[in-house]
Amino acid sequence: MRLIPPGSALSLSTPLIRFGNVAFPKWKIIRPTAAYAARVLLALGLALFLSFYFQLQTPMSSVTTVLIVANPVVGAMVSKSFWRIFGTVIGAAGAIVLMALFPQSPLLYFLGLSLIIGIACCVSTLLRFFKAYAAVLTGYTIVLISVSAFSEPDHIFMSAMSRLSAVTVGIVCTAVVFLVTSVSHPERILRQVDQTLRNITARFSHPADLEGAVAGSTLMPDDSGQPLSFRAMTVTSYDERARLLSQANALVEAIEYAAADNFAIGRRARGLHAGVARLLGLLSTHHPIWEDVPLDTPHSAEARRIVQEVMALFAATPPENLHLDDPGDMRARIAAAIARLDELTEQTQDLPTIAFIDNERDILDQLRAALDDFVGPQQRVRRLPLKAYFDWPAALRNGARGVCVTLLGCLAWYVLRWSNGATMLTYLIPASCLLATSPLASRASTMFASGTLVAIPAAFICQTYMLPRIDGYPLLWLALSVCLLPGIWIQFHPRHAMRGFGYAVFFNAMVQIRNPISYDDISLMNLWLSYLIALVGLVLVFRVILPADHRLDTGRLVMSIVRATEHLACRPIHRQVDWMVWENLQMQKILRLIQRFSLVAPPRRVYEVTDAAFIAVSLGRVVARLRGLAQNPAVHQDDRDRTRAALAAFRHLRSRPGLTATTLRETAQAIMTHVEGRHAASHVPTRRIAACLEQASLLLDAIPGFFHTHGPLQLAADMPGADNRLTLAIPPGTPLFGMKAA
Repeated sequence: MRLIPPGSALSLSTPLIRFGNVAFPKWKIIRPTAAYAARVLLALGLALFLSFYFQLQTPMSSVTTVLIVANPVVGAMVSKSFWRIFGTVIGAAGAIVLMALFPQSPLLYFLGLSLIIGIACCVSTLLRFFKAYAAVLTGYTIVLISVSAFSEPDHIFMSAMSRLSAVTVGIVCTAVVFLVTSVSHPERILRQVDQTLRNITARFSHPADLEGAVAGSTLMPDDSGQPLSFRAMTVTSYDERARLLSQANALVEAIEYAAADNFAIGRRARGLHAGVARLLGLLSTHHPIWEDVPLDTPHSAEARRIVQEVMALFAATPPENLHLDDPGDMRARIAAAIARLDELTEQTQDLPTIAFIDNERDILDQLRAALDDFVGPQQRVRRLPLKAYFDWPAALRNGARGVCVTLLGCLAWYVLRWSNGATMLTYLIPASCLLATSPLASRASTMFASGTLVAIPAAFICQTYMLPRIDGYPLLWLALSVCLLPGIWIQFHPRHAMRGFGYAVFFNAMVQIRNPISYDDISLMNLWLSYLIALVGLVLVFRVILPADHRLDTGRLVMSIVRATEHLACRPIHRQVDWMVWENLQMQKILRLIQRFSLVAPPRRVYEVTDAAFIAVSLGRVVARLRGLAQNPAVHQDDRDRTRAALAAFRHLRSRPGLTATTLRETAQAIMTHVEGRHAASHVPTRRIAACLEQASLLLDAIPGFFHTHGPLQLAADMPGADNRLTLAIPPGTPLFGMKAA
């Protein structure tokens, strides 16, 4: 299924593009950035012109809107534009209501504003994509609207309308420029998904050949032609597996934006999201226990060979043949491979070998389920929507930061009676709100503040040396373009994206271009001083007063994964569990865990913790298989009861993981001793039950320190035992925090 014909208008420019790539070798690298910067400058020029033409009070607000909304991916721009208008309308209404409630009570007004900002920061941390941006925009729009009405509260309605008009102009201009200059590529997202599938299967086709897997995988560009990293705090990739994990996770956002831009992708967005979630889960099976397991028997060696052949076939298929378009042949090959694995299970009585074969079978099951999800809307299958993980500790911390920043800024203005105190709030509050959307807000606060710090001398040069010497709109646009270009350009580099964003956005707020333009040196000095004080206060709150404890956050995430595994096992068997939803929630936790723990631990320790987290998800997968197999009608009632009793032993997972593992292993052996006396139809499912119990015990014994409530990850970095290996068991009776018992 090809959504864009090969002979489209885009192909006419191919000779020119090739000529440019040959004549200027580095042009191919910088072309996406240059194209994006040119479109942004064109859009802000149009927005500024219309703002002057319509005689808006704050024309630079429309320029700021262009810089915030602009995105090389058209779908992302459309999505953010919608949520920006939505947030602006709600914020404008909130500003009017708040000013009407406390027109003569500054302290009550500041308290109400602080609470609203705190709630906005908290909600934005919980939401995903540009819904989070709409939440923070609702909060800080109140401040931007109210600043001009603090001295005359009766003008609050006109200030709100002016703000809404400027935002609308900026959004319309950005949409016009980017839609006219962009060619839609709805098939590109399908190719990105297909390429990720190939990269992951290539990893499984040669598990021991890391260098070969690295060479066989492919980086994927977005619609702008470069890697999926625009304006994002990236997950640090410590090895090829982590890079593939980050690559698959980036597809979640890419699919969301492609669905906003294209109807065909929107119809199958839920299936694409589900398939990517299964790919993330497939990556979680790639841990040392799977990769380094010895192939002691011919049956286990044959099972590994069968899986590697299927994976190699996926990876070796020519790129022009999309697996997502016609997966019928691959489905048939996977089904044949699974049938062969079932035959191997019947041919052996060795429990570790059966456990190994069952794990290989599960990998192919996941791959087949991912293909089924990728097929599209023509498959009438029931899919539950994936759930987002709500990181409440981080949300409450960001909410407290928002309250603290707003209250301190407002009280400093009120007590000191500084004439430019309101201007300080126009940076302090929006910046704290925007940082709340970052998963690493403490670290991002320094980057954001440094970008704003660079914008202060740039604004000084522009305001005092460039603007007084120009005459007419074209020169004004040219001067602004020269000053804004560095910030627009470096947003394409993930390491400096937050700096570029802080520079470009708040440079506009510092340059006092009004309608008409007037110059006041004292006002300018006050303005720059207020921004300098505000960025110091921002870093002070985020890094000193309410800093993030990334090790503590890691421990909380680990315990959240362990509790989820325990609840999954102890849940009544007759109650249905949507495995994909459960697994996707745990993978979201693991992504956050990698982000945060990598800031406080050496790479070697991060490897170990990531492997342990993947093993925990694999344990949950085994538990899910056990729950399904126990309900098989062919299984004898006694074996079903033994399975339930074994699952009940997971209630000791956090206190005595060794006891849970021992119970599982003993139950597996008891089931295997009676399997030959059962009905022939029950042999395969009963052996698989025993195999799953054996696998679960093996996984538990591998990392007892990860599951234990008093494990190393639950200790502060300076406490004894904090650096212990997760493979070490925790002695019974160990008190919390590694303190000696009295």
